[in-house]
Amino acid sequence: MKHIIKIAAMLALMTMAACGQDDKPVKTTDTDLLKTQRDALEQAKQVEKVLEDAAAQQRQDIGQSTQ
Repeated sequence: MKHIIKIAAMLALMTMAACGQDDKPVKTTDTDLLKTQRDALEQAKQVEKVLEDAAAQQRQDIGQSTQ
């Protein structure tokens, strides 16, 4: 029972300590990070388009060769 009271008291103190901190907004350069991610996504989309076009061409070539 003593252990439960000690644990509950420690949890309560940690909770109060965490809530008492003054959270200051952190300035980040999200624009650079987001731009990098958008560029990578756009490049992946371009690669996907090239692969889809190549697969379509291959299907067409196979279809023509079997006729």
